[in-house]
Order: sequence, then C-alpha cells, then structure tokens
Amino acid sequence: MVKGARAIAATMVMGLFAAGCQAPGGPPSWGTSVVKETDGFGDYYETVINVPAPTGAPRAFSCAGPWGPSTSDTVLKGIFGGGRAVQATDVLRPDGTTGPGTIVLPNDPQLRVSVAWADGFAYAGPIRFNFTEQSAWSVNGVRIGSTIADLERANGKPFRLVGFGGDAGGVVTDWQGGALANLPGGCNLTVQLAISALAPASAQAKVVGPKVFLSTDRNVRALKPTVGRFWVMYN
Repeated sequence: MVKGARAIAATMVMGLFAAGCQAPGGPPSWGTSVVKETDGFGDYYETVINVPAPTGAPRAFSCAGPWGPSTSDTVLKGIFGGGRAVQATDVLRPDGTTGPGTIVLPNDPQLRVSVAWADGFAYAGPIRFNFTEQSAWSVNGVRIGSTIADLERANGKPFRLVGFGGDAGGVVTDWQGGALANLPGGCNLTVQLAISALAPASAQAKVVGPKVFLSTDRNVRALKPTVGRFWVMYN
C-alpha cells in the first residue's frame, strides 16, 4: 500500500515536470535525475524526474522550480541528491506544531532549508519553508541582517510589526499591501526583527509587548532592529 501510493505520487510528479520540460516554449530544465528510494517495507524503486531550473541565483529563494507549489521530497532528492543532502524528518509547521518534512542540506546552516509538507504521506505540497538564523538565502532582497530601511525599500512602503519581547516579538504583521505582501508564485514572507540585548532598557521598554508599531515609529528605529529570522509559506 505504501509503495503503491509513493510510486503513484512520484509518477505524477514525473509526468508534471516532463510535460513542462518537453512542451515547446515550456520552462527551462536542468535535465533529468534518477531518485532511488526504499519504502517502509524494504521495496526498492527508481523514479526518473525532470529537474526544473531555478529562476534566480543559487541563494535567491523564490517560490518556483525546486521550491514551487508542485515540489516534493522526491523532486528535492533529484535536484540535491539523496543521503545526507536531503533528509526526511519532522519540522516546524505553520501552526507551531511539528510534522512530516524534509531538510535540504542539513549540515550547512547557511544553505539549509526545511520544508513542511501538506501531504505527510507522499511528502508533497510544501506549506512552509524555514531558514536558519545564519541563512545565506535571500527572499526578494530580504536577508538575515536586513535593516528596517532595507525592508521598506523591498516592500515599497512602511509596514507594521508587533512589539519586541517573547517568541513572537518583532514579527511583521502587515506589509500594508506592499511588494512583500504576496510574492510571485503564490507564497508569502514572514520576517522577525531582532534588537540588541545591549540596548538601553529604557529604550527597549518603549517598544516591548503586544502593541503593534509602524516601521516608521521613531522609538522602533532608534533601536536599529535587523532581520533575525524569516520564513516563507504558501497561501
């Protein structure tokens, strides 16, 4: 039963990318790759997939190609290789719980990406991409260490964020219809800003707690917050 379902899912992925690759004027491709897998019953099989070419530089993340809505664990193994490069494990989900996922390049904190799957049986349908606090990836120009001014330039306008302190402190709550509100490919970016623990307590007290602030707030900007974490989710 498991083998049959995984094989069907893999065949569907193969057909999808094959159609896109072979159609005149279709998306560019890196060529084909063979994914070798063993299911829970010890049965072995191979799947040949067409690997979509990335749409940006290697460290410019976009919701297309390997990270598109039709990607799966099988596709990622075809692109990055199996074994230690792509590992199945439980990862953080949008609701804060953990569930079936895949970690790409788990041994490289700068390039590691963890993917939470909507379909935990076939390991397909990405719903959240998590990045480390040392990530070298960027999303629409946003990266670890980006300033509020950087975010406003990327967004094209100011935005709203929750006050600092606690697990959700500094999270952007509303891009106010700017460019970062909805990214190409149907996904969205969430950013969490961080401030220095060495900042004066009196200055921090003005921007902590559940209150929502505009990015133009002078008390917020006085602390010079930078992007400490970010993640991407599909709508």
